[in-house]
Parts: sequence; structure tokens; C-alpha cells
Amino acid sequence: MAASAAVHDPGKILLDVALAVALGGDCLANVALLRAEPAVFGPVASDPTVSRLVGRLASGCKRVLAALRIARAEVREHVWRLAGDAAPDACGQLIVDIDGVLVLAHSEKQDARCRACRARRPATGVPG
Repeated sequence: MAASAAVHDPGKILLDVALAVALGGDCLANVALLRAEPAVFGPVASDPTVSRLVGRLASGCKRVLAALRIARAEVREHVWRLAGDAAPDACGQLIVDIDGVLVLAHSEKQDARCRACRARRPATGVPG
């Protein structure tokens, strides 16, 4: 059996998956968004290649997570060092404010409801 001529770097494949998610993708096959623009994103692995990599990574989960954490910490340290005084931790403290509130709809109008809510409840003149 002949070896495949195309070899995709695992880091590039993960980058492509991350870019696809950033562009709104919600599954591995969404790397096709990138594959459609080779002049911008370069060669992008096929869907089966992406799936095989994710499968390999999942099989060594603890080792992979440790390696990813180390790589992320190294990149963060490097980028923040380059950012100097503009780095998020430049004042010696980094505060992460996590808000778990999901806002599905917002309106400044009094007693406003989303369209789906109005469709489910007939208008009776009585506040809902």
C-alpha cells in the first residue's frame, strides 16, 4: 500500500478546528469552511483526517490535556511578554469575571416579549 503524499501537521489541524468554531462552526466537518478558501487558510485536512486526529487525541486524553495545558501556558507567557504593559496581567493581577447569565432577548420597550413568546400565547389584553 502506498503512503499518502499529503501530511497534515496535528497542530494545524487543531488550529483549523478552532478557526472553524470561531467562524460559527459546531462540528468537525465545519473545517470545510476553511477548505473552501485555500488562498487564505492554506491546505486544510479532510474530514476523515480531522476525525482520526480527534480520535487519537481522545484515546490519550490525560497525556493530551497535559500537553495542551503546557503549550497554552507557554504561548500565553510569550504573548503577554511581547505585549509588555498592555498585557492582561501587567498590573500583577489578573481578574477573570465569569458571568453565567444567558440573555436570549433584550428590549428597552416596556412589557416586550420575544416573537416566539407572542406566537405561543394569544394576545388577550391581559399581561402574560
